[in-house]
Formats: sequence, structure tokens, C-alpha cells
Amino acid sequence: MRTRVVALGAAIALLVLAPTTVMAQDVTQCVEWSPRGYCVEWDVATPGTPGTPGSSGGGPPPECYWVNLGYDIDDPTIYGDFGLERPPEGVDVVWQSWECADGRTTFNFRWVIAATPGTLATIARGRLVGELPQPVVESSPPAGTASIIGVPAFVAVVNWTGVVTETECAGGLCVTVTATPQLTFRPGEPGAQTVQCSGPGTRFAPDAGTPEAQASSPGACTWTYTTRTGANGRPSAWPGQASVSWSISWTATAGASGSLAAVTRSTDVPRPVAEVQTVIEGGATP
Repeated sequence: MRTRVVALGAAIALLVLAPTTVMAQDVTQCVEWSPRGYCVEWDVATPGTPGTPGSSGGGPPPECYWVNLGYDIDDPTIYGDFGLERPPEGVDVVWQSWECADGRTTFNFRWVIAATPGTLATIARGRLVGELPQPVVESSPPAGTASIIGVPAFVAVVNWTGVVTETECAGGLCVTVTATPQLTFRPGEPGAQTVQCSGPGTRFAPDAGTPEAQASSPGACTWTYTTRTGANGRPSAWPGQASVSWSISWTATAGASGSLAAVTRSTDVPRPVAEVQTVIEGGATP
């Protein structure tokens, strides 16, 4: 029988009983693991049931099922002595026991991740965050080439993700987590403002007008440096940085919604800056 629960398939027999006793599920037979390491689907036999009480042991077996305990099992021996994995930190879980209609105690327990919107959102966020990349930056002038004072420099992220979503479901409830990116550029020059960029940033196109015209577009990811580097005790490059911050929200099929902690990935964009000087002879510019 295949059982699907958003949880580590962790049922442990806490007491060795007779051969007819219900046996624990074997997590080593997991057939699907979540990216965070939880078993979300395993393929093992449903725990067996003891025979009907009586001298013959015959008759149909009693119905057995997992029952929520309503409290946490606070017994450290079940982790070390019986091999039960500890619940993940920061995630609510529900403890269950395997009970049969004839009232016989089986001493089989497991925990499952509680199917609440907040819990499912936390799980989906953890998986989504692991997929958010470090920004790969393309700039103009290219990295290592000095910008010229008064001429805009351009920054763009080449592995831009756009909006990213992840969904987690359990117990008939589904939660979708959405991460929406925003690119910012910190030029690193003293007194420089943080530039709020549109989309993945701005690439300079030689055939699309002057640098100044392209830099004037709303949301352009550019900065015009005013101070050269490498002089008067200044560094060889201004410590520029491009950052992608994902704001994260969630919505549940039951109608609830909320927000979660944002995630930011940053890449350094050091920028040497040079000054071009012209020499005027005889009142004319050569």
C-alpha cells in the first residue's frame, strides 16, 4: 500500500511485542524524497493488525488507523535508541499513534508535518530559496575596464529569473509561494545613491543612441561617475555591487495569504574610473 504524507515516514515501535504486533513503517523504503530531505512518499505495507482475540485467532482483523495524539512526545530515547529522526526545526508537526478498533495498544508512533498554511509555506519557501541564483552581472564598460567620468556605466543581470513560484500540498491544502525580484545597483562612489533598476537591468546598445540617451530611460540600471579612482589615496576601483532581492509572499487554496522573509543575493561590481583630459592649443580643440 502506498501512503503519501508530507512528512518523514517515521513510525517507530517503542516496545518489542509479540510477532503479531503492528510493525513500524520502514523509512529506508522511501520512494520520493523532498529537496529538504523529508520522505514525502514511501512504498511499504501498511502496519499489520493482530488477529481477533480468542483461542482460534480467527475472524476478520480489527480496523487500525493513525490517530493524532494532541500532544508532543517528549522522550529523547525514541531518537537515539529507536532511530526516529527528529522533526525539522521551526516546522510544526503532529504526533500520531497507530491504534486498532479492538483497543489493543501497538506502541507505534510517528510525526507528520502539520498541514497548516504557515507550515506548508515554510516548506515551499525553503525549497524555493535553494533555487534562487547568485546574480551573474554584465556591465558596460566590461569588468576591469575603467569608466570615464561623465559617461554612464551600465549594469545588467544575465541570469535573471523573473518571478519564481513553488507549491506545497498536504491534507487537501495547497500553498503557493511567490518570489518577486528587484535589482538594485550600488555604484560604490562616495555620495552615490542606490539605483533602483527595472527588470534585469540595462545593457548598452551601440546602435540605440548615445549612452546619455539610453541612461535617461525610466528604470535604467546606470550610473555616471564623477570621481576618478587611484588618486589622492582613493582605491583602485569603487566597490560597486549589484543585488537582487526577492520579496516572498504566499497564498493558500483556503484563501489565507501572507508574507515571508525576503532573500537577497549580491555580486560585487568593482569599477575603476578614469578622467579624460583634453589639451587645447591655439584656441582649438584637436
